[in-house]
Parts: sequence; C-alpha cells; structure tokens
Amino acid sequence: MQTYKTNEEVKNMKEKIYRKMSGLFVILLIGISLFSISAVLLKGESGPQVFKAPEMLPAPPPIVVPMTLEEIRELINRNGYNYTVGETWVSTLSPEELVTLLGYVPPSVDLSHLSGSSMLPRQLPSAYDYRTLGMVTPPKNQGNCGSCWAFAGVGMMESRTLVEGGPEYDLSEENVLSCNFYNAGCSGGDDFIVANYLTKYGASLESCAPYDASDGTPCKDCEILRRLCGWKVIGTNLDSENPAQINAVKQALLDYGPLFVTMNASAPGFSLYSGGVFEYWVSGGVNHCVLLVGWDDSLPHSHGSGAWIAKNSWGTSWGENGYFKIAYGSASFCDYVSAFTCTAGFDYRETLYYYDEGGWDSSFYQEPYDTWGAVRFTPTKNGVLESVEFWAVDDTLNYEVHVYDNRTGSSPYTFSGLLSSQSGSVTKAGYYSVELATKPTITAGNNFIVVVRFNTPGYQYSAPIDQNNPISGESYTSANGSTWFNLSQEGYNWDIGIRAVVQQPVSTLVEYPGLFDTNTFFVVGNNAYCTDVLGTGKIAFGLGAGSTTENPEGRTHTILTQTERDTGNLVPVGGPAINPVADDFNDIFGITYEYVTGESFEIFCEGESVYLDLTQYPNEDICIIYVGMENLRNIMLVWGYGWRGSYAGSVLMGDTTTWQTYQEYHLLLLRWTDSNADGLVQITEITVETYI
Repeated sequence: MQTYKTNEEVKNMKEKIYRKMSGLFVILLIGISLFSISAVLLKGESGPQVFKAPEMLPAPPPIVVPMTLEEIRELINRNGYNYTVGETWVSTLSPEELVTLLGYVPPSVDLSHLSGSSMLPRQLPSAYDYRTLGMVTPPKNQGNCGSCWAFAGVGMMESRTLVEGGPEYDLSEENVLSCNFYNAGCSGGDDFIVANYLTKYGASLESCAPYDASDGTPCKDCEILRRLCGWKVIGTNLDSENPAQINAVKQALLDYGPLFVTMNASAPGFSLYSGGVFEYWVSGGVNHCVLLVGWDDSLPHSHGSGAWIAKNSWGTSWGENGYFKIAYGSASFCDYVSAFTCTAGFDYRETLYYYDEGGWDSSFYQEPYDTWGAVRFTPTKNGVLESVEFWAVDDTLNYEVHVYDNRTGSSPYTFSGLLSSQSGSVTKAGYYSVELATKPTITAGNNFIVVVRFNTPGYQYSAPIDQNNPISGESYTSANGSTWFNLSQEGYNWDIGIRAVVQQPVSTLVEYPGLFDTNTFFVVGNNAYCTDVLGTGKIAFGLGAGSTTENPEGRTHTILTQTERDTGNLVPVGGPAINPVADDFNDIFGITYEYVTGESFEIFCEGESVYLDLTQYPNEDICIIYVGMENLRNIMLVWGYGWRGSYAGSVLMGDTTTWQTYQEYHLLLLRWTDSNADGLVQITEITVETYI
C-alpha cells in the first residue's frame, strides 16, 4: 500500500523537486533489494532436485506529492517546460484517491534478466503515429478504479486486431476484470493477467459486459470474438534517453503495433496535464499503464527533443482529447514494455487444453538452462492437434516439441508412440503458439502427451510453471527428455505452462452438397418471410442439381422435433430475429451481430465482418453463409439482416458454380445491391466480400 508523508515532509519533498528542476540531482528513493537472495531449492522424497526462480519483491510505488495548479505552473515557468496544465477530474482527487486510481502492480515474476536490446536495427522514421493509420480505438475512462492495466491491455488487443487487418472492435475491459483467474480488479494488476485471460478465453464486446468501475461484478458469459495467440515482453528498464533503448521501443512499435507501457503517473503535474510535451526527471517507480501509439523526434523539451505519444484511460476531457506526449526517458515512461503479436478470430471448432490456470507464475529448472517439461491431456472431443502453445521465460528460447501417445512405468516414466516432432527458436519472453507440421489425430478419451524442451542459454530457470490451485497432477519434468518424473508425485505442486489446441473436423463447400445428402431438414421461423421459404426451394434446387440422394424436408422451428434438432443435418434459413434455431447455432459457431437502431447492422464471424449502412436499406442487404459441423452432423446457416439478404444467400447456394468457386471455404459474407432498382434479387447483384 501507498504510505503518505507528513505536511513537513511534503514541503521538503516539494523543495527537492524544485532543486532538481533547477539542475541539482536529487535521489528520492534509496535503492532496495528487488529480489530474494537466492533461488529456492526443492527436493521431493525421491527423484530429481529442482530449483525454482527467485521472485521479484514488490518495489515501493512512487510518492504522491500534492501540488496546486499554481505551484505546477511556477515549476513549468521556472524550468522552461513545454506543456500546459489545467484543472481536470483527476487533479481534483485526494492523494488517497489518486493512489487508488493508479493500478499497475508489477508481477512477482523475476524479469531482471530481460532486456530490450536484442532486436535487429532498422531504419526508423523521425515520427510515427498509429492514429493517422486508423489503428487506435478511441480513449476510454477507467473512472475511480485502478484498472489502467485492463484498459491498456484491451486497447492493445483492439489495436493489434486493426494492425492485422481486422475490424474495429469496442472490446470489454469488464470481462477481463470480472473473469480473470486472480480476481484482479480496481486494486490493480498487470499485462500478465490480461495475456493469460485473453489466451485462455479471448475478448468479447463492451456491449455484452459494460464497464462499471467497481469490483464484485459477476463474470458475464459473452460471445468471444478474438483470442490472443502471441505476446512478447519487449523489455524492462527502457525508460531512458539512451538512443539504443529508445530505438528498441520504436522498432517494437513498428513491428507489432501499439504497446503496453508503464510509467510514473503520480509525477507532479501529470494529473493536470492539458497539452504539450510532459516531462519529469526525478527517478522513481511506476504505477500506471497506458498504450503507446507513436513518437515524434522533433518535439522540444528541456532535455532536447523527442517525445512518445500515448493513449491514456482517463477520458477525453483529460489531456489532448485523452492522449498525451511525454519526453523520452521522462517519468519512468517505458520502464516496462510489452506487445501483443498475434490474435485470431474465435473458432468454435477449437478446444484449448491446459492446466496452468494462472499462466506464467514462476519458472524452474531440473537441468540449468535446459529443462524438459511435459503435460498429459485427456481430450473430450475428436479432432486433430493443430498447435502447441507455451510460455517463454527468457529473451532466447530454443525449443523442441514432441507429441506422444503412451506413458509407461511409474516414477520414473517413459513416453512412447511418437506422433509429431519439430523444433525452433523464439526471441523475447512471452507466449507463443507453434503450429504443428504433422498434426496428429486425437481421439476423445485417449490421453496424449505434449513435451517441450525449454533451452534458454541466458537464463537457468527455463521451464514456466503455475503454482496456483487447482494442480492437475499431470505435469512432468526431465533432464534429458527420456526419463520423466511427475512433479506432483515428487512433491512439487505446480503445473507446467504448456497448452494444446485441438481442432474438430472442418466442413467446407468442397464436400457440398454431399454434406446434406440424407437426413436433412430446412428450418425457418414460425413467422418467417415467404422469401425464406422460397429460399429453401432455391437451395433445394441446387442440392438436386448436385444429385443428393434425398430431398430435404421442411420444418418451422416449432415443428422441428428434438430428435431432428439433435441429430439431423440442418439448413436454417432466415435471421435470428425470426428463426431461433439460427440463433442457437450462431452461439455454437461464434457468429455475432451488432445492431445500432436506424444506423447500422454488422455481422461478425471468425475475426471477419460485413457491415450494412441502414440508410442504404432496402436497396442494400447483407448475408452470412456458414457451413459447420456440430455433434458429427452438418449445419448450413443462411441469414441476412432483412429478407433480401437471406434470399440472396439462398440464391447463391442454389447456383452450382458457387460451390466450385468457394469449394475450399466454409464462411461466405456477402452483399446484395439493387443495382437496377427493380426491388428483386438477382445473382448478378450479389458480391461475396469475404470468404474463409
């Protein structure tokens, strides 16, 4: 917790700051030991000795020094600073309230071995701003809650999606706050918590779980739009005027998009900031997270020129419409920097298997710099093992991935039945997803074992672990990759940070119309438009042209029997507003939509979307066609915003050339435009805008 100064101490503190700004160097904080003295040696009753990494002891947060607006203006004038101030909602907070607002709490993981200097040098522009590229979402307001870490992390997810060419989302910070494993909320958190949540569950819309700036909000079950599949710790102690460190952050910004950075936001004047280049040169800790979106080398300040451009989470009434500029190396800005490097659209076919509920919580070694870890999973569904995911704890990780079918023996164990094997290396600590070149078939109920060799030449504690309950008892360690010990059986109650992504079989149009050869039912809503029924006729014509064995039977959603609903091949036609069966499968396949009355309607699926400007309706309409598999039977959804969109999708699927053109795909997002203004839907007026 923050400790507060007496009035006399505050006065002395102000005098020190003034002296510093006049050119005298002042040390406000005596260095303390940040780490435990030595690693923890742990030994079970038998088997291997393992060593757990030391933890980072909490550093004292920066001191909050209350100063009036007049005192800050005098400080600015005295030192020739180039920023302006004025009263803001933040500046009206008491010191106690400001401490509560500043919610960055560093992780206990030892990061002292990480740096930001391993990136290859490249030519850098003198200025760069992701706002001009349309890749920064609008600033939000965290209110009187120490949730800056969630806003910076979710803002980074929004921007990374845009950098990857995806749509602009307003994602929910509340779901991260309410649903994370550690119950971290207004009392503070970090990007480790955000990364762990988004890799396990993914991000949902703000409209589903609106932010309320308070703790205790129940976790809400929302549709997931995107999942995080890559995260890197760019470095620590990058809050410098050193060009090499500045350039390392710039390179990361160019490579990955807007970055999560920490700073000292209790620096005098920052709460009052209204424009210009903020600066504060007294050394101290960090207590706030923001999103770094750009830089400009030409911006002047008292130490020369050059400033970062960042998005804050204090609303648009603060700063420069919610943004601010800050001198390189000032106010501990960039003391810690991380990046999201990969996001993916939600895929209902994927199941993520893991035991490390808390994510990267610590690390250990059995063999220094080179420890093997393994996790045994019991799958609940059939599929193929698409990828292996894991945490890297150092700037350099050389890995080997092996997948086995069998475990034999008993302490020590051996693994056999090699199903897949490959190797590689990554730079930067973080979270990685490795797609397997050989994808083994996985059978429900049949255990499989994922092995990862963690070779980190620069750090001896190479294998990531989660120490939080529940512990699975399915994690193993080895010094050589041959002889294995179960961690729990040896007295080490940890789970190793290895995960597996299993994908269910994929249906595509290459198999159409055979997917609906028998036991098939068209389903429309009880109050369906007549064109939905006519549309099923168009689709039936196409199925007949493809020589299907049986003609599908027609049902309304209430006539459809439970057996037909659970076991039949289904073709729901018509939108969720009138067809509840379509809405049910939207949930299963991760299809969502956003409706703004009188303005817009947008359909989202697997990271893609199709947008309808409602001022153009009914001369335009949109539709989604989705072919999927659920419980070993086939589903094809065809629905639009209005009846014209649904009918356009039916017309398209009634044309055999559609299957040939898009035979490798299962998702089509299309637009119909009444180009000849006759109010009728013709196939020449239909455009497929996106296909997956």
